[in-house]
Amino acid sequence: MDRGVPASFWRGGTSRAVLFREDDLSEFGPEQVDAIILAALGSPDPDGRQIDGLGGGISSLSKAAIVGPAPFGSGADVVFRFAQVEVAAPRVDFAGNCGNISAAIAPFAVNEGLVAPGESPRAPGESPRAPGESPRHPGEGRDPAPPSAADPVEVEVVVLNLNTGQRFATRVPVSAGRYEPAGDFAIGGVPGTGTRLRLEYLDPDGSIGRGALPTGALREQMELPGLGAVPISIVDVGNPAVFVAAGALGVPEAAGAAPVTLDADEVLQSRLEEIRCEAAVRIGVADSAGAARLHHRTVPKVALVGEPRAYRTTSGEEVSAGGVDVLVRLVSMGRTHRTLAMTAAMACAAAVAMDGSVVAEVVTGSTGAQPAQSSGGPTPAREVRLGHPAGVLALNVTAECPSGTWRVPSLTMDRTAREIMRGTVQVPQAYLDGEAWFLPGSSR
Repeated sequence: MDRGVPASFWRGGTSRAVLFREDDLSEFGPEQVDAIILAALGSPDPDGRQIDGLGGGISSLSKAAIVGPAPFGSGADVVFRFAQVEVAAPRVDFAGNCGNISAAIAPFAVNEGLVAPGESPRAPGESPRAPGESPRHPGEGRDPAPPSAADPVEVEVVVLNLNTGQRFATRVPVSAGRYEPAGDFAIGGVPGTGTRLRLEYLDPDGSIGRGALPTGALREQMELPGLGAVPISIVDVGNPAVFVAAGALGVPEAAGAAPVTLDADEVLQSRLEEIRCEAAVRIGVADSAGAARLHHRTVPKVALVGEPRAYRTTSGEEVSAGGVDVLVRLVSMGRTHRTLAMTAAMACAAAVAMDGSVVAEVVTGSTGAQPAQSSGGPTPAREVRLGHPAGVLALNVTAECPSGTWRVPSLTMDRTAREIMRGTVQVPQAYLDGEAWFLPGSSR
């Protein structure tokens, strides 16, 4: 007999995820929660289709999150744990975050009554609360008294990601007590339009506790067979990511290539995975490259970057060289991302603002630049336009290097989100009993 577990299915940015309320999972142990998520997404699927669940067979469509009220003193309204789910293996990874799915958390919280609409929005330029201040809506989730449909409000929801300790604020339009998804804002990789959701991150660097540059180096070398020393930059803003110039790998055109083309290049993919695994060791995520390859698939990400050039998006639209600052092609869990993971976009935008990084060198055309030094406050916010396979993504980033150490005080991005469906996911009892067909010793 299957067991029904309440859940909602959301698109956030260019990703999709199954969202659960924390209290709906409170009766289950950690292994059972993993089993529920695997059953919901349809993992593992040896054929890579996730045909028996809601997953889409690629990393951006194989995600989940668990959302609950924030504890007193956290400086947030709601908290969530993000889960990246392997497609072909029975693995649920709570190691990182997802900027795209982050866009759906505050709207989900409003719809679930975890925050109460109706308060005045934050004044322009006002920062989210510092840790230790009282949450805007303390206590357990509740069903708010809905305002009238003729009197929509915009609610600020401060969200804390438990995986990384990062906080961000989202201003959510609310009509008749629920999130209003309709609007005229479009993002690359998503057909149609929706309401603009601005996510404002404060101090998003250092998700693994080692600052914006987890190795302490803005630019370092990695030895690759047949290529010698190749320059890389490892930046942790949102999530850790390692960047390498496509030209340094002898394939300058690859930074603007289509995902299917890059996935077919086995030599390039092998080199990128080697870079990613070595970076995992350097930042202390894995003990060895082999361990990174087997057990640490989501952190760090690896990305090719290249100088601006015209290219066609996956939908056939022309992007001009003048419309982007840098081209980016991200590899996520062994496949080229069809758009661009938002946390990787955050790291890339920050790297653009760090003089001397591999990414900044691609943008400026210079090499070997030294990091900027400043003794004052952060520099003005800078817009960075990232050219990815589905279009152009613009972020605003503020970076500073007051004492030779780079940090990122703030970063903002705009996304859209939509609830696709809500109800229950049906979980086979065998999954909850530890007897799923894919477990060792199972007779099923």
